[in-house]
Amino acid sequence: MHLAEALTATPGRVERVLTISRGDPDRMDAALAMLGAPGRHYVGIPFPGRRRNAADAWPLRVVARRSIRRILRAAAPVDVIHLRMADVGSWAAADAARELGIPIVLTLAPDPHALLAAREAEGSLTRHTLGAADHSEHLIFRIQLLRDLADRADHVVLFPRPTLERDARELLGIDLATHPARVTVVPEGIDLAPFDRALAEVAAAAGPSPGTAAPVSPDTAAALSELDDLLATLPPGRRHLPLALSVGRLHRVKGMATLVEAWARHPELCGRCNLLLVGGDLADPNDDEAEQLHRIDAVLGRADGPERGLLLAGHRPNGTVATWLAAARLGRPGLAAPHGVYVSASVKEEFGIAILEAMAAGLVVVAPDSGGPATYVDDGVTGVLTGTTSRGALADAVGTALDLAAAPGPDRRAEEARDLVRSRFSIGTMAATLAAVYEDVAGRRRGAEPTTREGAP
Repeated sequence: MHLAEALTATPGRVERVLTISRGDPDRMDAALAMLGAPGRHYVGIPFPGRRRNAADAWPLRVVARRSIRRILRAAAPVDVIHLRMADVGSWAAADAARELGIPIVLTLAPDPHALLAAREAEGSLTRHTLGAADHSEHLIFRIQLLRDLADRADHVVLFPRPTLERDARELLGIDLATHPARVTVVPEGIDLAPFDRALAEVAAAAGPSPGTAAPVSPDTAAALSELDDLLATLPPGRRHLPLALSVGRLHRVKGMATLVEAWARHPELCGRCNLLLVGGDLADPNDDEAEQLHRIDAVLGRADGPERGLLLAGHRPNGTVATWLAAARLGRPGLAAPHGVYVSASVKEEFGIAILEAMAAGLVVVAPDSGGPATYVDDGVTGVLTGTTSRGALADAVGTALDLAAAPGPDRRAEEARDLVRSRFSIGTMAATLAAVYEDVAGRRRGAEPTTREGAP
């Protein structure tokens, strides 16, 4: 949604942005009636039955395609559709786009290719276990789907990687030198304003210095109150420790349970920080979330978690997360020490928006040593790069990050991280690059086709 706002912020480039996701059936008709107006629009596709995880969602292709086609007809004319994941939604949207003659831009990431490589490297996926893994996760089908989507796409967007040309060739089978005009490398971007505001207001809430007082908004005050209530469940003897914070889905790819295992089984690390996990539905978990919670409970029961320093917060809105990241860096009086760190324990991370957001808050980060994060985390300066599939390596990296966060010059390091995000990874920079891609793709299609597209509404 931040990207949609940035795309429509520059007059004369992108007139409308329509974001399609799963959503509430009661709101769909009202949303469809508004799609002709300029600006940003959000439409949620209603799916029948219980909430499903990605691996079980393939039977929803027909209802997804029907709904997406209805949305695109209501929004006509649509110049470009941008697909960002090799999932049932993108599969259905590509079918609808082809039927309606709408060109496709595809963000092409090596998923599940990188996941397969990481699991093979750690030994959890072998020639003998591939069949069972593929049966439950549809790995081979997803690879074929991604290849099919790439063949259909009018333009391909790639994330930066340290060895992009090699990875594109070996993981995706794409030679970037063959069709350079059809491929654009676009880093993800974030909006820094919420993090600037959060840092100022969290500092003010803790007791501003004379002459530097900043007003604390009701949203920030509410977010801090929620965090303080959570931190108050810690025993008094742990309230002087900094936070190690991680934000993301409760999914094995994000490594949340692995992080708990690494932290809880490393007595020195467990004694140095409290661990706060943000994400997932704790009250009504889906199958992926339940698997991670079961692994966490096997190490440290959730009922006993706060006594040992483990806090599970469940999903929180973006604004709340920005405030909590700022609080992890600056501390909360009597509840958490300053100089906390952010930890991404993902098995693979194509780019790492949450890592960038943590850096925008000035936190030292722990991140995977492959994929996107390795292109922007300065190892030993703004963060620590590590192999996240090894619990020992992950625990050591968190300890090193805590040392780095508490070392002399924390404000200088924080500003270095924030300057990097501001200069290279702003949402405005991302939007401008994508807008140029959209204009080129739409222009080429208009020049190659009759004014009225065959099959278009």
